[in-house]
Amino acid sequence: MASRYRWRQRLLGSLQGQLQLATYLVVFLGFTGASSVGLLIGQRNLLANDRQLALQSIDLCDKAISGLQSDPARLEQELLFHSSVNTTLWIERNNGTLVRPRIHQSLSDAAIQTAMASNPGRAPGLQRTIDINNQRLLTELIKQLPDGSRLWMAQSVSSNLQALNNYLGLMIMVWGSCLAITLLSVSWVVRRVVQPLDQLNAATSQLTADTLANATLQLGEGPIEVMQLSRTYNSLLERLAQSWSHQRQFVSAVSHELRTPLTIVQGYLHRTIKRGDNLSPSQVKGLQTAEEESIRMRRLLDDLLDLSRGDSGRLAIANEPVRLADQLEQVADLARNTLSRPLLLELPEDPAARDAMAQADPPRLRQVLLDLIENADKYSPNESPIRLVLRHSGSTSLIDVIDQGIGIPESEQNTVFERFQRGSNAPAKTGSGLGLSVVKLLVEGMGGRIELQSRLGEGSCFTVILPS
Repeated sequence: MASRYRWRQRLLGSLQGQLQLATYLVVFLGFTGASSVGLLIGQRNLLANDRQLALQSIDLCDKAISGLQSDPARLEQELLFHSSVNTTLWIERNNGTLVRPRIHQSLSDAAIQTAMASNPGRAPGLQRTIDINNQRLLTELIKQLPDGSRLWMAQSVSSNLQALNNYLGLMIMVWGSCLAITLLSVSWVVRRVVQPLDQLNAATSQLTADTLANATLQLGEGPIEVMQLSRTYNSLLERLAQSWSHQRQFVSAVSHELRTPLTIVQGYLHRTIKRGDNLSPSQVKGLQTAEEESIRMRRLLDDLLDLSRGDSGRLAIANEPVRLADQLEQVADLARNTLSRPLLLELPEDPAARDAMAQADPPRLRQVLLDLIENADKYSPNESPIRLVLRHSGSTSLIDVIDQGIGIPESEQNTVFERFQRGSNAPAKTGSGLGLSVVKLLVEGMGGRIELQSRLGEGSCFTVILPS
């Protein structure tokens, strides 16, 4: 059932399928109609031609037998002379006796009696078709002679029908060949027409913000409407690329301009809190809230600035050999100052593994790990620990940030590193959706990669993989 539905969707749900089906139907009906009309006309012409020849012979015979009713021998001779291989003439007298060419090799007496029995009313001009001994005959009472006798004709049409059947077989072969060639040609033409649309669909499906500038659609040739659509699509891409460039420039400029005032505000708030011995507890609390918000805003601006620099290729990352154990210890100390939950640092017991080096930018690596720890803290229950684990595998070093939080739905794990993406099960007002995209940008800028393993209700594990 599913395969039938997919086939129906492919045939009727696509433009290519509809064009092919409509063209096939038109071609099939056209060929069938033309062939049927041709066969019908051919059959009528063949029978009419044979009848015309037979009537000419009958006219001559009618003239020749006038006055010979009293001479059976001469009458039989004239009937034989005007008969042919396929046509037999005979006379039925009033007393029921027959005058027929005895030496003619066509019809038997039984066949003649059957032919006359098909017209019991003896109506002149009435044609009947009978089958005798695998032979089809067209019989007709031609006329009634002055003395009351009747002139009959029986014409064999079996040879004509055989010729017509042979012609029909030939027509079927020609019709089938032409139909197959036409359908193949139609399929090729339809695919040629639809191909630019497929290219447009493929180009659109691969379009991202990073590929706007060089994702133009290049079509060699195609229908006028499709080429116009291609030009419109490329023009749209140019406008989008220009708008995206302006947006990045704006974000970079605003982030840079706001960062300095926020840093100054944060510094003044911090110093005020430290020196505010005469402040009431409510005032201290208000200033601390303002300081926390200024820190959050500065981090958001830093993320926007990093993303903007990454988009423009101006993100500064200076890799160098780094002893990861030292970096993880610093990160753990910094994080414990702000966390209200345990942070477990797990380093290799092997001294050689503990002293292993990796290629990284120390400040950026600390930023990445702190962002992952902060992310784990947001989505974990109170008092549940966060683990920071260092391990090695071959020529790579792996750093795991493991929590026991709410987890990430499996269907959303492929998009969690995209900008402004937050889990559907995340609590409201728990972030801007930029943190993980910045983490991925920085890790890849250091030549590494980041992986995620998560199960709903059990927690998540973010693994930073760095080259040694």
